[in-house]
Amino acid sequence: MKGIHSVDNKMYEEMYVPERRIAEMTIPPAPFLVNEAVNTLRGNIQLSGYAIKTICITSAQIHEGKSSISFRLAKSCAALGKRTIFLDCDIRNSAILSRYKVRQAKYIYGLTDFLCGEISMQDAIWGTKDPYLDILFAGSIAPNPSELFSGELFRGLMRELRGQYDYIIVDTPPVNAVIDALLIAKECDGTVLVVESGASERRQSMHAVQQLNYADVKMLGVVLNKTGFHKGAYGYGYGYGYGYGYGQKYGYGGYGYGYGKQKEQKEKKTGGRRRDKKKNASGGSRLGANR
Repeated sequence: MKGIHSVDNKMYEEMYVPERRIAEMTIPPAPFLVNEAVNTLRGNIQLSGYAIKTICITSAQIHEGKSSISFRLAKSCAALGKRTIFLDCDIRNSAILSRYKVRQAKYIYGLTDFLCGEISMQDAIWGTKDPYLDILFAGSIAPNPSELFSGELFRGLMRELRGQYDYIIVDTPPVNAVIDALLIAKECDGTVLVVESGASERRQSMHAVQQLNYADVKMLGVVLNKTGFHKGAYGYGYGYGYGYGYGQKYGYGGYGYGYGKQKEQKEKKTGGRRRDKKKNASGGSRLGANR
């Protein structure tokens, strides 16, 4: 929208900048080790390349923790003083409004409404109490999400956001559930797969990586989430895992999986043959998200 102003009989034109609306949210503080784990994940992503600005966070199945991790990652990027936007693309089953108890939930429009041409991009974006963090909520439920994500409006949105933000953190539906995640990931600079320790089936996780590879998506790595409680040197019950383990064995380009006690038991049966390979896996984030 543009406004025309008259100053000293001279006419000039300027872009209309809407007032930053603040979404009133309740964001529970995370334990110290969870914050450190997310910061490590952020650091690993930064080391993945200079041009990595749009990061897709996905999972093979539901309830593996991708939404919590992606939101915490967006907060972590904003904490550096970088202009960051959290983009909720899980428009089929978003939990962000209810999880963080957004007070204006009844009146919030979002991504779906923009992609349907109902509102402008400026009207779809909300600010938070953090001046460096904005949010584009999922918006109304749509009957045709895959068509919306494959359209020119979504591609144009991603181009526009690249010009306005330093980091765009994108939460998607699970890869194995619907095609949306692949369509979204192709518009991002890199993708991180969240795997729930002790619950995710290896077959499902490997199928997700295979699908992402077929779609020619750039994989940044894997977050191993919810690995159980530990009473050792760390003292907190939050899991560990970000890296590239066992890629050559499974033939998927260096993206590894860990499965907690199940993996430990299997290692014992094989006489510890995998322990040597495990040394080659890179470490990173400790996370305990629920979704």
